[in-house]
Amino acid sequence: MANTLFGFVEISGSNNTTLDASNVVQIDRKFVGPAARVIPFVRYMSKKSHPVARWAYPVSIRIEPYLGDATRSVIPRDPSRAVIGYDVAIVTITYGVNTQAIALWPEGWSVPHHRRGTWLELRLDSSGEFMQIESAAWEDNKAKDPAYPIPEHGSPALQLYIPQQRITVVWHGVPWVPKYLDFYVSKVNAKEFLGKPAETLLFENYSIQMETVLDLNYPVRWAVSCNFLYRCVQDHGPHGWNEELRRDGWRRVFVRTVYGLRPRYDSADFNRLFR
Repeated sequence: MANTLFGFVEISGSNNTTLDASNVVQIDRKFVGPAARVIPFVRYMSKKSHPVARWAYPVSIRIEPYLGDATRSVIPRDPSRAVIGYDVAIVTITYGVNTQAIALWPEGWSVPHHRRGTWLELRLDSSGEFMQIESAAWEDNKAKDPAYPIPEHGSPALQLYIPQQRITVVWHGVPWVPKYLDFYVSKVNAKEFLGKPAETLLFENYSIQMETVLDLNYPVRWAVSCNFLYRCVQDHGPHGWNEELRRDGWRRVFVRTVYGLRPRYDSADFNRLFR
């Protein structure tokens, strides 16, 4: 066998490319080499992009025996304890658009620091709420003279629409779900996170789901979906989850507890969520 990487060489007819609208591209490469070295070869190649189409990464790998006059096979004595062995193996690597390797985020969004070997996916959805306000007045009675019409209870004039944004960051490829995530639930960001000002992101909760990855050692991982709710009113400065509009302007809200007065929502450094 040729003295190449792990003894494997790319064979003639390899590097076939298929283009379609659903998968964009599919590239198949075929290699032949010693079966005894197939596992380290596959481990190495599974992490590498296509040498020409750098955005294409392995999405599936097929290993099969090479059957020829010059090759040998070893039949196991007990098929329940062993499998048939071969001298030479053929490896077919299929490349495609691998979101794990690319993981694109919209322009202007900074990807949070995350554990090596994992990746983050961003999902956005719109939301909003109507806030009850007290400081509204009709245009012809700005002084709220009781002798003239004033907004009555239930009037749309006493409602202010606050746009919100539901943000989900899916943490993929997590080998185990960390317990420290519970600490962040129902807290707001202590400092800027995902480009949002402090105290404007509320960590609602998280959900988990099993997923599989291209890993010969252990292909099972967790996908952790961290759900945030963004609420920010730009009125002479950003006003977040710990502020409400009163007659005399925006004021911070405190809650009396056994430990004394505390902000309605405690804050935490979300930049450490995906460590």
